[in-house]
Amino acid sequence: MRNPYKEKETRSDIEVTLSRRAAIISIFSFLCIIILPPLYQNIFELNKKLCGNNDITWVPTIEIFNKDSKTTITDHLQQYEKSLEDAEFTEPPRRIIQTILSKGPLHEGNSKTKIGKNGWLFLKTSLNSLTGYGPIKTEPQSVSKDPNLNHWQSPLTVIERFADQLNQFGVHLVIVSIPVKPMIYPEHLSQPTQEPVIHPDSENFYSALRSLNNVDVLDLTLPLFKLKSNSEVFLKQDTHWTPEGMEKAAKIIADHIKSKGWEYKQSVLKTNGSESRSSFGDLVENLNTYGKISDLETVMATPVKGQTIDPESSIVLLGDSFTNIYSTDTTLNWGKHAGLADHIALNLGGPLDVIAINGGGATGARKKLASRKGSAVSMKKKRAVIWAITSRDLFLSPTAAHKARIHWENVIFDNRSPEPIRISSARVRAKILSKPKLPDPKSTTYSALLYGADYKILETTSGKIETDGNRIAVMHWAYKNRQMLPSSNYKIGEERVLNLIPFDEMKELRTLEQLYDGDLFDYYWDLPEANNEMPEKTIILKENGSNSHLIASASCGLFALILAFLIKKIVKHNT
Repeated sequence: MRNPYKEKETRSDIEVTLSRRAAIISIFSFLCIIILPPLYQNIFELNKKLCGNNDITWVPTIEIFNKDSKTTITDHLQQYEKSLEDAEFTEPPRRIIQTILSKGPLHEGNSKTKIGKNGWLFLKTSLNSLTGYGPIKTEPQSVSKDPNLNHWQSPLTVIERFADQLNQFGVHLVIVSIPVKPMIYPEHLSQPTQEPVIHPDSENFYSALRSLNNVDVLDLTLPLFKLKSNSEVFLKQDTHWTPEGMEKAAKIIADHIKSKGWEYKQSVLKTNGSESRSSFGDLVENLNTYGKISDLETVMATPVKGQTIDPESSIVLLGDSFTNIYSTDTTLNWGKHAGLADHIALNLGGPLDVIAINGGGATGARKKLASRKGSAVSMKKKRAVIWAITSRDLFLSPTAAHKARIHWENVIFDNRSPEPIRISSARVRAKILSKPKLPDPKSTTYSALLYGADYKILETTSGKIETDGNRIAVMHWAYKNRQMLPSSNYKIGEERVLNLIPFDEMKELRTLEQLYDGDLFDYYWDLPEANNEMPEKTIILKENGSNSHLIASASCGLFALILAFLIKKIVKHNT
């Protein structure tokens, strides 16, 4: 090779040659890398589709031409590109790369999890809540700003509205601000501090809340920071607090409620000592690596015996996963009956009316409270609402909050008679009117999501059901264990036969993260068909899945052999 910019060569020309064998191997490897993964995906999904498993198949070569008549070509291609990024064949390479980054010398996390010192893990959203513009200072305008942020409401505005609603019912609001892990343990990220790390707007924000009529604010940051000198306050590999941190918070809250002299139902509650509980933690799951990256973390939790939850209690507790952890084992994996509600009730000596939804601290829990039938009437029997919310939700800037799917919405209380819904079960034929846009399960905080869809009742074949103008809201699975389920693919305009019961009867599901954009108050749950064909169908689908893998692998192997033969012939012909 000659350098044209040098006037005089100081050395002889350099010639680079590549042997025929090396050329064949290089070309073959390159083509296999770019062709075999999508080829495998298409053959695998196409075979499943041909075997009748249509609900969860997505064949790229077919779907690119499967455009809805109501969708523009631009929107269709953008959705296709997004679906292609989330396709099944992209998961193994991503996990391999993440495993190398996390287990290697870099100790690098991902978009959801930060790896700190000594194996401590932190939720990236929690770190974002300590910096940025926060809830008071306005973010600068930008042409690249998401237009959906134009409708974003400040938490101060929403809280003020909610406090005013409760005040009209004669109900006191107690806001409990729960700190996040990096506020208490900054030394596992940078340098030790003599006091907790807080957002710059904290003082002004809490002062604004305390100035509201009929509102108390309990900031748990300093008490929990002091507690860490005696015991661990947060789990090393999980977003949430330890039983010791949670029990300290429960005592502070209960003491505040007792100091007010409010009347509430009494009950006999006790404990029978502590028990050992172990889990890897949600942040380990969020890293999404192959193999074991850390050992099980073990805590000592104290279950509470007796009735700790009663919808008729005059004291309401609204919360999120910080309330659910140790109380429900659904997706959180830290056991039952030893959570925040249980220990507040133990310290109070009486049960609470509890609504706690993972990821629902800002809006979901309040929306569920307001959507209870006749809530505008029944709330007048309450004395106080304890709203336990993480400071992460309070102090995220609009852009960061939108990205984390934390939205602050006003709620409307139901003005109907508070009589319970009179339905045990009903079978209907209905058409889907609307459903929310579902997020990518790989990018969310929690591994399970339910979504609500609005339906129009076309025919009631058995039972009776209460409707609002012949419309109902039905909850479905979006994904579980970060795997999209068939119900996530229900299409607007489709007609379905639904076996309905009130959603409140599904106690193990009520705490899961929920996504519903509609305006209906009553939610229902669609029970799957209970017959002997279901296990047989499941077995058939599993067998079809195994066969699909074999067919796709064999097809890719045959293609690789043909490709190698052709490349060899071409290279030989050109030499």
